[in-house]
Order: sequence, then C-alpha cells, then structure tokens
Amino acid sequence: MARALFTASGVTPTRQQIDSLARQIRGYERGEHLPRDWTSAYANVFNIDEDDLFATVNAPDHDEERRRLLACLGLLGVETASRVEPLEPIRQALTSALPGGAEEHLVQDWEEIAFEHGHAFLITPPGDLLPDLAADFVALLDTVNSAKRNALQDNLCGPAGKLAALMAMTVSSLGERRHARNWWKTARHAADASKDRDLRVWVRGYEAMNALYAARPLSAVLRLSQDALKLARGHGGAAVLEAMAARAQALAMINGRAGEAAAAMRDLEAQWERLPSAAPDDRLATGAWPETALHHTAAFTYTYTGDTALAQRARSAALARYPVSMRRQRAQIELLQATGMVRDGDVVAGVEHAGRTVEGLATAQRTTTIQRAAHMVLDAVPDADLARPAVRDYRDTFALPAADED
Repeated sequence: MARALFTASGVTPTRQQIDSLARQIRGYERGEHLPRDWTSAYANVFNIDEDDLFATVNAPDHDEERRRLLACLGLLGVETASRVEPLEPIRQALTSALPGGAEEHLVQDWEEIAFEHGHAFLITPPGDLLPDLAADFVALLDTVNSAKRNALQDNLCGPAGKLAALMAMTVSSLGERRHARNWWKTARHAADASKDRDLRVWVRGYEAMNALYAARPLSAVLRLSQDALKLARGHGGAAVLEAMAARAQALAMINGRAGEAAAAMRDLEAQWERLPSAAPDDRLATGAWPETALHHTAAFTYTYTGDTALAQRARSAALARYPVSMRRQRAQIELLQATGMVRDGDVVAGVEHAGRTVEGLATAQRTTTIQRAAHMVLDAVPDADLARPAVRDYRDTFALPAADED
C-alpha cells in the first residue's frame, strides 16, 4: 500500500520512506489518525473520487468529543464511574426496541428535564445544581449527535435553549460573569434555531433580568428587554412578562424616569391579569408567570420609585405567597424591605435588617443575586451616614465594597 501511494504521487521512495509510510498506514487503519497528506494518492490508487472516499475526514469525532466532555464532568465532580456507564447502553437498547422507538418521545423527555431543572434552580444552591445540569447537557449533546432525522435535531433546539439559559443563570449566580455571557449567547442561538417565538422572548427576558442583578449598565438591561418586547410583537403570552419586569425595574433605578417605571408596571399588571394562575415554583416555565413574580417586581419597582405604601404592600404580598423553601426569593424581598427603610431615612434599622437577612441564609445560598441585593442596601445609604458604625459593620461583615469601589 505504501509503494502504491508513492507511485500514485509520482515519487520513487527509499526503503526507509516505505517503512515509515507503512507504519502510518497501520495507524490509519486502527483509526488513530487520518491520512490527510495522502488523500489524493489514495483516491488515485482506488480510482474513487476523493470527496466520496474521505467524506468523513472533516466530520467531528463524536467519540473523542464525548471522552473530552466526560473528563470535564469529572472535574465538576460528576459521577462517571464504570459502575454506572455500562447500564446506559442497556437502557438505550431497551428503549429502541419498544414500539415507536426512542425518537418519538425524545423531545418531550428533554422538555421535562428542562422543566425540572427550572424548578430546581429556584431552591437549590447553584453549586449543587451545576454538576447535574452539566451532566444533562452532555447527555443532550449525545442525543443531538445521534439523532437520525434533521427534524428531530431541530426540535431538540428548544430544550437545549432552555437548559443553556438555566446554565447561564446558574454560573451567573456563582459569580462567573464571562461564562454567563457566553451561555446567554448559546441560549439565544439555540432558542432562535428552535423557531419557538415564546422561547426566544423568554430567553431574552431572563437575560435582561440577569443583567440587572449582575450590575450591568441599565442601558444594557433596557436594550435586552426591548429586544424581547420587539420579538413578542404584542403577543399576550407569559413569556414576555420577564422582559416587561426587567424594564420596569431598570426604569425605576434611573433618576427622572419613575413615571415611566410606574406606567411599565401598570402594563405588566394588565398583561398578567389575562394569564391563568401559576404556582410560585413555575417561575421559570416558559408558559407561566406566577403571582409571586408580579409582587416581587412591584416590590422592587416601587421601592426605587419611592412609592412607600405600594412597595410595602407588594413586599407583604410576596412574602405571604412565597413558600418557605424559596429562601433566596424571600431574602430578596427582605433586602428590598431594608433598602426601603434606608431610603426612607431609617439607616441603622435598615442595614441591621439586611444583616440579619443575609446571616439567615446558608453560605451556599448567598448567590451573586443575593450579594447584589445586599449591596443595593448599602448603595441607598447617604454619603453622610457611610461612616456610622452600623453601616461599617454591615459592609465589613459581608465583604461589601464601599460605594465608590463598586
């Protein structure tokens, strides 16, 4: 074979060159590497078109990719031991043998997995959720790569976009801003590929809200929310409400735009009233937006517009409806209460209330969203009060930077 390849290339080889190429050929045949420098010669020898003979040369090596991804899971602490791995081919074989095969149910199965991760995100410490979410991503990638029909691959873009958005929220909650930005891009691309308008709007709305709590410029929050609203084109579903909420909250934080924020809040309430009721833990479902979300948004918006009575009413309503299991969400409301107290002039009581709230959360639940809400209490403190012992103690206890360091 080595001699034939040299002849096809018009080269008269030495014995050493023949032996060297022969060793390479054995590597080709074992699948260790591809004969990229010899593809034309192979085509000449076998009298087969080069594109036909080497159609898979540039195709991704899924086995190699999967090994790399499993190694990444190992670094995240995900169990990939041989004790578990042999069971999966058995399960897949049984599923394929059932009437209709596995493909008939794949999209529904993955939508259910995405839905369950959405529930878990609301109550699970993000560091605990991350490995499970990553493991399901690897499994989903296997499913997409092995899908026999392009239509099936297209339909899997929906759950892929939802899971990518949840991954963006999770890594953002862990303070990984750069990774979060990249995951949001992936979520948008997957959602767009799905052609599902509600999902496309939903992803952009939650990216806008995430940007608000990541302390990105308020102009960026408004731009992201406006992108979602433009995509929605007046559609009356639940998917657009997060974008509307992010817009109302961002406007409330901009000096001189309190009137616009209040108007945005009224539009949001009118849209929400047309929806069926939803449970608090359906907050991250594409087709639902529960009452707790409405009161939470109102509490934030009215706290920053200075409508004290409306803010207190919304905070009380949110706390009355949030289940005890949603500790982070309840803590956010309490931190809004502290912010309102400080803005109303009760600085010491406000920072002390905020301190008790943060201390009441397990360390694993003190996400960047909680840290940002805690810092917003400090942001509300007038410059003249920053040196007060209660304020200094609050800042030092939770390692919050001074106002001019943020």
